[in-house]
This record gives sequence, structure tokens and C-alpha cells, in this order.
Amino acid sequence: MDDFLMMLDGVLIDAGKTLSNKSRYDILTALSKGRRTILQIAKETGLSQMTVRFHLKALIEAGLVKKSSMCRTGGAGRPCAFYELSRSLTMISFPPRQYMLLSYALLSALKESLGELQAKTVLYGLGKRLGQSLRAEIERALANDNEYTVERFTHYLIDVCFKKIGIIAEAVRSSDKELLIKLYNCPFEEVARSYASLICEGFGNGLYDGIYTNCKGFAWKKAKSVSKGDEYCEHVLFLTFGNNKKELRENNINNHRSIKNLMPR
Repeated sequence: MDDFLMMLDGVLIDAGKTLSNKSRYDILTALSKGRRTILQIAKETGLSQMTVRFHLKALIEAGLVKKSSMCRTGGAGRPCAFYELSRSLTMISFPPRQYMLLSYALLSALKESLGELQAKTVLYGLGKRLGQSLRAEIERALANDNEYTVERFTHYLIDVCFKKIGIIAEAVRSSDKELLIKLYNCPFEEVARSYASLICEGFGNGLYDGIYTNCKGFAWKKAKSVSKGDEYCEHVLFLTFGNNKKELRENNINNHRSIKNLMPR
């Protein structure tokens, strides 16, 4: 999986050349958390409203953003417009690449040749190995820290590892015993619509088990899931220090009970 991560770094560098303007990146990051008005985007990014309008025009033309609706503010002026990320898949390449077609073909072939349960098991294993590689990056980054704190772990998890695989996330609640992480998007959204079981329960659960499980001092459970009809996915990370280890291990087991008995022995 280390070779895969190196390849992914190269892809991100190429993509960064396309969206190299930091202001546009910040606007897209803000919109990944939900629809916003120009004023809201300006406050969140620190940009002027005029600058936001300029970049929104370019992002709309590129198919990355759309104007979703209008709202009244109660004043006498014209109504405000809401902007949101476009849900259509935009491939920035010429000639067009057909990686999505290949993804559908491979998932379909895997399901047909192995059956859904075994295909899910294979994808779970692949996801877990990728997650373990990402977790190793966090641990290497924190190796010289005197204290493995929740704040440091969260920084590397969200701002480095999640960002690398295209996940926009935020730690929205933290306490001495747990941390709630809200995931605003899914990097596999298009294929997950048709193969939710394989992607969410298979590859996705494996990925997050690889990142969280046995990560120094943490256990986790899935609190919300888009595949179950929730607006966002949410993960609760628990501190496993103290007397709560038995309960937390049970939470981990419940996360992937449907996978556990399928893994090759």
C-alpha cells in the first residue's frame, strides 16, 4: 500500500496544479460542509465578498459549484443566493479519462465472480491495509512527540490523512473520553450509490478500522452513515485508557460484525 500512497501523492500534485488557487480551494472546502451564501463564504474564508463572487463564477463555469436557491433576508434589497457543490462528477482532463467506468466494471466483475459477501470481504481487507498505511503515517509524524494527544492525532488525521484521500472532515465535539468527527463527503460517492454494500460496509469499514483500530489509545464506532439515510457520516472516537477498554473493544466488534465472520481463517 505504500506504493499506492506514493501514486496518490502524485495524483494530488497534478490535481493541485488545476486548483492551485488557494482562494478557490478554501471556497470549495467551505461549500463541502453545506450550502452557503456569499456573505457566509466570505466570513468563513476571510475573503472579500467581491473576491468570492469572482471565484464562484469560475467554479460555476467549471461545473464544480452551482447556485441552488434564493432566500429573503428580511431587508428591502434583492434576495440572497445559496451556492453548493455540484453533485455531478467533474473530470478535469482532456481527452476525458474513464476511471469511473473502470471502477463500475471491476466492482461488477468482483461481485459476479465471488458473490457479494466474499467480494465485501476482499474489499474490507484492501481498505484495512490502506487504513493501516495511513495510520502508520500518523504514528511516524507523532513519533517524536512527548505526548500522544487527541489534538495532535486529530490534526494529522483530518488535515493530512483524510485530505490525502479526498475527505473533508471536522472534529465537532471533544471531551476527555471521546471525539466526534463529522465527514462531510465521501470520496467514493458515485460508485457507493450503486455498490453501497461493497463500498461502505466493505472497503469503507476496512479503511476506518485500519486507521482507528489499535491506533495508540483509540477505539471507534460509526454514529451516522449517509448509506443509512443520514445527512453526513459521523465517527465517534473513544479514548481507550482507564477502565473502559472492555466496552470499547465491544464497540469495535459491533462496527464490523458482518465482516468479522467472513474473513479468511
